[in-house]
Amino acid sequence: MITDKELERRMVFAKQKATQAWCTEETKFIEMNPALLEEFAKILVIDTYLPHLGCATTRELLREIEARVDLEYSTILGDSPNRAVDCPHPVGK
Repeated sequence: MITDKELERRMVFAKQKATQAWCTEETKFIEMNPALLEEFAKILVIDTYLPHLGCATTRELLREIEARVDLEYSTILGDSPNRAVDCPHPVGK
């Protein structure tokens, strides 16, 4: 479980990244929408920090296991409503 302070840090970083969507040549004339920015940031936090092991290679799986053992740290990938889009080739589908 992450702390509120860590979640806030992640959201600040994600908002900075999401803001870049309004800074390209194609989009710099579009007015920034704060609610849309917030939703982009939430998606970035989820996609950046959750392990997506459903499509992981053997090497990625081994690295995840090694990290969990070395740090005595455990993460659990919950039943995400976005699970179907996490992996372009879900096993058993």
